[in-house]
Amino acid sequence: CSQRAPFLFLLFKSVMTDPAQSLISVNQRMSPSKRKKALFFWPVVCASVPLICLPLAEWLAVSSNGSKIFIGLIFPLGVTAGLSLLLVLPALVGLAFQRTRFVSAVVALSCAVHFAAFISSVQIAHRIRMNAFAQLAERSKPLVAAIHAYQQKHGHPLESLSLLVPEYILSVPLTGMGAYPEYEYLKDTTNFHGNPWVLRVFTPSVGINFDQFLYFPLTNYPATGYGGVLRRIGDWAYVFE
Repeated sequence: CSQRAPFLFLLFKSVMTDPAQSLISVNQRMSPSKRKKALFFWPVVCASVPLICLPLAEWLAVSSNGSKIFIGLIFPLGVTAGLSLLLVLPALVGLAFQRTRFVSAVVALSCAVHFAAFISSVQIAHRIRMNAFAQLAERSKPLVAAIHAYQQKHGHPLESLSLLVPEYILSVPLTGMGAYPEYEYLKDTTNFHGNPWVLRVFTPSVGINFDQFLYFPLTNYPATGYGGVLRRIGDWAYVFE
């Protein structure tokens, strides 16, 4: 680690102060064995960080003990992915000069794999998220059945979920997602395409975001609406804001 620290410091210096001279200095100071290690080590690190952190953050957010705080990791990693794109071009230019060729190759390769890994990690995290909401749709079936049973018996929608206890369910369940723990019951016949009631889980992801997970008893979900695009997940629909 102590041997890699000067290399990392000089790379940072090359970007912030005198790129040409610093790259030459790094190139001259590194032995052939260190060059081989650097050519392998830094691209692996740059690929591993987003590929591990983003899917793990999403999994932690939708787990029972999770928090949406974890999803905020996409911000700094998004910034580093953007910076990696900016650094690729000058690194490619450096390949044309012998004195900076090796360091430029390390920088170009590291930036390229970091950006590609970031894109891949976002897609992996999205699949983890959608799979978690598919499981939530399944877990919600007893609650949905209880609401339907109440309406069938009384001839009208219930006023609040607490009225289901204890005749229909022992207690009002939580969602099982630490980041989005509670169901919201909405009794509204005007804003939800004629549905007398709606179950909603507010599911913001990153920044100013208004994603939500909806259940319509009539399952007549529109393609768009409620601030975004709807995607069916089981009997529910996820709204991508």
